[in-house]
Amino acid sequence: MKKTILLSLALTCYSLIYAADTKLFTGETTPEAFSRMDMVGWAMGEIKDAARYVNFGTVDAPAFTRITDNPDKTGVNTTNKVLQLTSLKGHSWWPDFLNLDVAAPITITAENRYLHIYMYRENLNQGFSVNINRETPWDADKGTKRWDMNLAAAGKWEDVVVDLKWFMDNAEALKQITVLMDMNWGGAAEPVTNYYFDEIALNNNPLPRGVTILTDTQMSLFFGNTASYAKWVKNLDLQHPENTSAIVANPFTTQTAVLNSTSVLKFNKSANASWWQSVRVVMPGILPVGVGGVPTYLHAMINIADMPISPLTPDYYVVQLNAKDYTGKELDSGDALKYWVSDKGTWVDLVLDVSSLGYVQEFTVRFDLRRDAADVRINSPAGVFYLDAIAINGNADPRTAVVAPTSVTTVKDNGIKVFAKDKNIRLEGTASQISVYNSIGKLVTKITSVTTNTTIPVTQSGVYLVNTLSLTGANSISKVLIK
Repeated sequence: MKKTILLSLALTCYSLIYAADTKLFTGETTPEAFSRMDMVGWAMGEIKDAARYVNFGTVDAPAFTRITDNPDKTGVNTTNKVLQLTSLKGHSWWPDFLNLDVAAPITITAENRYLHIYMYRENLNQGFSVNINRETPWDADKGTKRWDMNLAAAGKWEDVVVDLKWFMDNAEALKQITVLMDMNWGGAAEPVTNYYFDEIALNNNPLPRGVTILTDTQMSLFFGNTASYAKWVKNLDLQHPENTSAIVANPFTTQTAVLNSTSVLKFNKSANASWWQSVRVVMPGILPVGVGGVPTYLHAMINIADMPISPLTPDYYVVQLNAKDYTGKELDSGDALKYWVSDKGTWVDLVLDVSSLGYVQEFTVRFDLRRDAADVRINSPAGVFYLDAIAINGNADPRTAVVAPTSVTTVKDNGIKVFAKDKNIRLEGTASQISVYNSIGKLVTKITSVTTNTTIPVTQSGVYLVNTLSLTGANSISKVLIK
């Protein structure tokens, strides 16, 4: 029954959850809610001379945004018309800003808190930044008025979600959406590429359209295990064209008592890569974390065989773990996680608490982060790093021994069946505790001392996460759809 519910979700969630959309742009109707959809105004007069900004046209006759045909109607976005921009010259990022000016400012409430934008990029490049009521990105606004993101893959439509909670809490109306097209931060020119936008809307649902909520209760990724890689990796993004990686035989044969993987990921980081450009893994869906207030942790086993030491790194390398949900909300370990010179050539497990994210969609392992004498992040020298045994689970302690699996299993079932019937959540099986959460992670109800068959009435339609704890202590998370 659980599988049937999961499969039917994609077919039913649009009419159910998105019925109350406030449409800002569709490409199919006029007028739109935006009074202007074009490059930032102060750049318009410079385009012909500089010939470097995002535009559509030619150097002699530059144009900017236009409504055009959908480049791919086979994915989540099947509409006919979309908004297009083209990076004509493939120059650097400044000032490649798309401004979407709202004709009449919109008050943000709980009913329209989430901004959804379908995006399609021919090249991922260095990702993009969504800024609200700002024409240029400000570091101080990250997480409140600015969200740095990237799509999972090039050449596919994805729904980008921005949480406008700050604007709701501070009673500031939505007036402008600005998208920095490529966060190349003044680096080398990016390739000529097309960008597309569509179906921009506000609603009360935090989940991306077309998203898959993974039913596993934990994640375990071994890069050299084909089945494990296929299960957990939608896209492996090295974030810089000079960074490379390969699956190699585990060279640390004396370390098999700590990690017995026969194959691991070898990552070659370029000296030209920015400090944040390392191994980024995008998962095929979103994994619930911190459900029921139970802590969840991201683990990564790393090994550094060669550690040239400089005055800036006398005793250790900083290795940063970063995790993001689907809205660009992120957590990272800062400079707290250190790989010491005394650990050279050994496997060390690094751990980050990701409970507060609610969901994890992607994570990045950033190797050898450095700061200069003024405490500013700088690029590190080129380096070779090894990575394997990525996990998300409830274990707060660093692992001292990891056994690579011979097969890949799904960790989700504790024998308790969870399904929807009418306006009820039904459970078959004896549990010690049941907790029900709505799609934004708010606890709806908690029940203890559960009998064999349990019925939980639900008054509102929507997607619910049901966390069940068996009598033996086995935890499981199920997703149900109440129509």
